[in-house]
Amino acid sequence: MTTQQLELTEKLFNEINSADRILIGAGAGLSASAGLSYLNEEVFKKYFPEMHALGYHYQYELVGMSDDDWSLGRKWAYWSTHINYVRNIFPSAELYHTLLSLLEGKDWFVVTSNADRQFMRAGFPMERVFEFQGSYDNLGCSKRCTRETWLSLPPLARAREGIDRETFECVPDAIPRCPYCGEPAEVCFRPSNYKEGQQRYIDFVEGSERKKLCMIEMGVGFNTPGVIRWPFERICYAIPGAKLFRINKGYEEYVNHEGYPQIPKELDGKAFSLNCDCAEVINYLFDKQYPANV
Repeated sequence: MTTQQLELTEKLFNEINSADRILIGAGAGLSASAGLSYLNEEVFKKYFPEMHALGYHYQYELVGMSDDDWSLGRKWAYWSTHINYVRNIFPSAELYHTLLSLLEGKDWFVVTSNADRQFMRAGFPMERVFEFQGSYDNLGCSKRCTRETWLSLPPLARAREGIDRETFECVPDAIPRCPYCGEPAEVCFRPSNYKEGQQRYIDFVEGSERKKLCMIEMGVGFNTPGVIRWPFERICYAIPGAKLFRINKGYEEYVNHEGYPQIPKELDGKAFSLNCDCAEVINYLFDKQYPANV
């Protein structure tokens, strides 16, 4: 870290330990810091060799394409492989466990745009975590014949077994389908208990209006700024006792995709920019909080 980054991290440490409440916003950059990056070509080549041979280089390049440009068989070959890597192959990340230790004994809440379930796997009480964009753990009916959702991992395991490796297409009999109407299923990012989690997030923010609130935004870029980035700016502006620490860096591996932590001029003195890796900050705070572990 630079001298300025160290000074801001020290300021964050003091704010964490003096705040009444802590609100964390976690984006893809946090999981990337933990090693789960969708911009790693070696990982992509290993788990998506067929797509790599077609000229793709990262999982991030495939976002959105599975719905618009691919056959149903290609879509499920992709989703079953991708979700298996995220949920089964990639481990529970140590960085998330470290973050949980930092929050011990404090009044906190997490809102995340990540669907990878790293918070759950690290042992975060999920009544304190709102997965704004859901998770990879649920499927639903693509035709909306029912609002019911069901666990994705068993049908996705069957889909993986049904992939034709020459075409990277899932055979028709292995495509996940709705158990009620038989239409193709889809990854459901808003499970049946979504509104409950959303309400807990709202209640936490509204209950912080007269409190000293430390807001920590980690790894949030501009893909979906309306999920965390812009709401956090508004919350910080509206709550007199709020301070916002925006931690992120540009994604150097992927040209034209930046996530630098700019701060609006309206938040001068209330918001602070830490242009560095989330893991650097979290590990520094942990070592300072628990010096016996150093």
